[in-house]
Amino acid sequence: MMRAILLMLCLPVVLAAQEPRLPQLKLEDTSGDQRVLAEQMLKQTRSGLTGPFNSMLRSPEMSKGLMDLYLYFRYKTALPRNLVEIAILVTGREWSAPFEWYMHYPIAISEGVAPALLTDLREGRRPAAMKAEEAAVYEFATELLRTHRVTDATYDKALKLFGEKNVVDLTSLVSTYSTYAALLNVSRQATPAATGMQALPVK
Repeated sequence: MMRAILLMLCLPVVLAAQEPRLPQLKLEDTSGDQRVLAEQMLKQTRSGLTGPFNSMLRSPEMSKGLMDLYLYFRYKTALPRNLVEIAILVTGREWSAPFEWYMHYPIAISEGVAPALLTDLREGRRPAAMKAEEAAVYEFATELLRTHRVTDATYDKALKLFGEKNVVDLTSLVSTYSTYAALLNVSRQATPAATGMQALPVK
């Protein structure tokens, strides 16, 4: 009985902690540089003004650079699309960023990433079956996120498979999506209701 009472007393605190810190902006709420950025987001992003873009609207000048990186990794990087999505989902998992996972899980599937690989990743396990390129990206991103550096063996494997330019791109991709994940987590950005594999358990 006492345990049940304590849980009931704690529940409002837990729920309150999940309330978004930044109200969701709409286009009509913006003006000036913020309006220009909002219009760009609506044209060029998958989630419009939601997700990290809601936070980014609060700092339009800073966010120009983040938008450039978003567009670079979406359209211009030479990294194969399936590997881009694996790196993003490793980042979302390590940061426990449900919105990042929600948006990129279906994209990863569409880019040919195996559901079994994503199941392991979602549960925080090293995927059991990966191709050499997938394993290199997983190991590089995981080490970078957990230790803030990579070992010589991990770096050399990535360099051999991808070349210098793409290793730099991979490093920056993980860093960019870490920034997005940080914005999501700090702002407590709401994630659309999701079920099954598109919902990320927060650890």
